[in-house]
Amino acid sequence: MTVESVSSQTLEPCRKRHKGENQTKSGKSILAKSRTTKTLQQQFTRHPLNVKPSSNVLFARDDELLKIGRSAGTLFKKLPDDVIIGILSLLDKRGLCNASLVSKFWYAYSTFDELWRNLYTTKTEEEREASGLTFKEWKGSWRSSILKIDVKEQIPIDCGGLVYSDALFTPYANSCIDYQEVFRDIIKEQENLRDIDGYWDANVLTNPSKFPYRGRIPRIEESTFTYEMFERNKWDQHPFILGSNDPIKSKNRWPGWTIKYLLEQFPNVKFRQESVLWELSLYESYALANRDENPLYLFDCRSEAMKVLLPTGYFPHPPIYATKDLFKVFQECRPDHSWLITGPQRSGSTFHKDPNSTDAWNTVLQGSKLWVLLPPGMKPPGVFVSDDESEVISPTGLAEWVKSGFWNDSIQISDEATLDTNDNFGSGGFRTCVVGITFANECMYVPSGWWHTVINLEDSVAFTANFVPPCKISNVLQFMKFKPDQVSGFRHDLLQKKLSEFINGYTGNIDENIETIKKYLQREDLRNNDEDVGELNGACQMPVFETFVEFLKASGYEDLVRESLAHLKKKSDDEEEDLKVRSRAWETLTEEGRKKNNNGFSFGFDIDE
Repeated sequence: MTVESVSSQTLEPCRKRHKGENQTKSGKSILAKSRTTKTLQQQFTRHPLNVKPSSNVLFARDDELLKIGRSAGTLFKKLPDDVIIGILSLLDKRGLCNASLVSKFWYAYSTFDELWRNLYTTKTEEEREASGLTFKEWKGSWRSSILKIDVKEQIPIDCGGLVYSDALFTPYANSCIDYQEVFRDIIKEQENLRDIDGYWDANVLTNPSKFPYRGRIPRIEESTFTYEMFERNKWDQHPFILGSNDPIKSKNRWPGWTIKYLLEQFPNVKFRQESVLWELSLYESYALANRDENPLYLFDCRSEAMKVLLPTGYFPHPPIYATKDLFKVFQECRPDHSWLITGPQRSGSTFHKDPNSTDAWNTVLQGSKLWVLLPPGMKPPGVFVSDDESEVISPTGLAEWVKSGFWNDSIQISDEATLDTNDNFGSGGFRTCVVGITFANECMYVPSGWWHTVINLEDSVAFTANFVPPCKISNVLQFMKFKPDQVSGFRHDLLQKKLSEFINGYTGNIDENIETIKKYLQREDLRNNDEDVGELNGACQMPVFETFVEFLKASGYEDLVRESLAHLKKKSDDEEEDLKVRSRAWETLTEEGRKKNNNGFSFGFDIDE
């Protein structure tokens, strides 16, 4: 049964839009007329020190240029911004304070708050204590907080329009971006899709390719969705949002872990915010008043609060598709997998894939998040990705990515998607760049291997978890087998302990996997290594693939492992055969060239002398 053939009566009680009903009551389309940003230069207030963009110097008069030259001195006239900032980054707190007293030029650069942020965040807690960098109260900026300057004592200094610097001006301009205004049309569209179009009955919207709104993310009524649908109907291959048309069910589905609740329960508990570990009350004061280009993002999994919120280490009622999680076989040596996330508007994460080829789910508990997702094999605009995907280089932050036009490039890809009635999920099919927003009490599914970036449109709280459903075991085994240097999150001490217990109780055949594990256990120097492994390498490489296979077999998944390894071998053999075919074709081509040209291979270009 197609979406077009379903009547409105059939769609009750789950309200659904179908052909001819994708309009608001006023007759307007529920979709945005355009999802591109109207202008790349957003409105912002004047730089607090009256620093101007470098290009503005072109409009300066001769007498102004003379004045600027005299004020700049030799250093600022001869060296580019990045070199100057690099030199200043070598100074300590006292050095930066002294530098700010030299002149207005020196003041503008030495008070650049990114310098003070790096001065703080690149040091350990012990080093901060020794250097006098610690603070208990946020005072509006990193410099003011470190120097303990109250807001009422902060005297703004006008640099007299003498300083023209993109390095100083652009971060401030990016910190002023108003995503609510920039993405106004998309926010309205997504509200329409949630409130007017509603959540689709999974028995009606049978798979992602049937969703009529191209380049958008389907919304599914959670009460109609089953695990069998997830595996059978290709939902495991495409992002989608679970929610409910019933407002009471929606409100009661997820815990009320709002910012207010967390502050009431855990004001003095330390949470991880990227490179710092702050009490929640300090982080919240920072979140409410900062001008960082890329605000710190609370991403915590090990705090005392998490032990209270998740006594078992797992969310008790995950979405149905995450209930079968094969990574549970690792037990206590499993990498971190469940996180509480909170951050102010403008914060978020740049393009990345979830670790170890895992799937993920992300539920917004407060606020809203804008998502851009691209399938495997499709590289995000504005992001350099190496061939093996071990290196990812992107613009300095989310605002820079948006304002540089890469958002519009993503939308162009998304708009070019076509509704594929043949369920083609391959190249050129329905799987393409998709954009959507999750509001409070909505849960996003992120398939393994999909690139995604997330922007907090409001101050937000979310919970996210990684998992491996049985239907994705081949993906994970392939990743572990052929990209062992990119496996992350495991700890030597925990893995060695768990493997020692496993081997001591093992009574099966001694195959290659067991031999590899035993050889690893001989590395006694690793038994007390409690550091998280970012990416495994060299002699310290863990037998994660072998461990996963053996733990799965010991947990009753022998048949699943056998099928997956057979699939993996076939894929490897096919790739090897393809390589041989291409190699033979090249040999044939070069041999024909040698026969035609005794002087060596020629591409056949005739060049007149």
